[in-house]
Amino acid sequence: MTGDVSLALSVSAVFELFWLDLIPAGTFIPPNAAASNLAALMLIHFFGFTTPAEAMFPILFSLPLSWFAARLEQFQRYRQNAAYDALQAQVRLGRDTAYAPARLVERSILQSGILYFVFFVASLMGLIVLTGMLLSNGFLHMQTDALGWGHLWVAASFGPLLSLRSMRAYALLVAGACCVTVAAFFGRF
Repeated sequence: MTGDVSLALSVSAVFELFWLDLIPAGTFIPPNAAASNLAALMLIHFFGFTTPAEAMFPILFSLPLSWFAARLEQFQRYRQNAAYDALQAQVRLGRDTAYAPARLVERSILQSGILYFVFFVASLMGLIVLTGMLLSNGFLHMQTDALGWGHLWVAASFGPLLSLRSMRAYALLVAGACCVTVAAFFGRF
């Protein structure tokens, strides 16, 4: 979408690392990383961002879309369960002529497609307006060499690390952060 495959893969790696610990098992609906990823790539392309420092803000702004899309999917599943229950009731009453699973599937696909399209376009327009306003007021300007993709990937990796809920993992994280801080501090002198 952006024409820059390296940039697209780097942004995608951030989202994959960030949501790494959330596995779709059972009734759990994980965050929809594709919605956030696509929105971030569209924002980056729309505003002509090319560096990791510039891409950081679209990535952060689009992260909530993953959770909103998951809630939307949960709502859609709830509605589809009601349609399935109605179909089951018709079959139990002996109305075999009304039994049309293909129509149920077609309606579900159409509803989902329209719902997600409207959600994504509205969200993207809101993010474009928000980013444009913040850019025009000078809030999103960073030094282009301030961040690299490695910084963003490491930051995104903290989510799965913190989800381990292990004191040993937390201690290792704090020790590593202290070592990096000390090395950065003494590296300046």
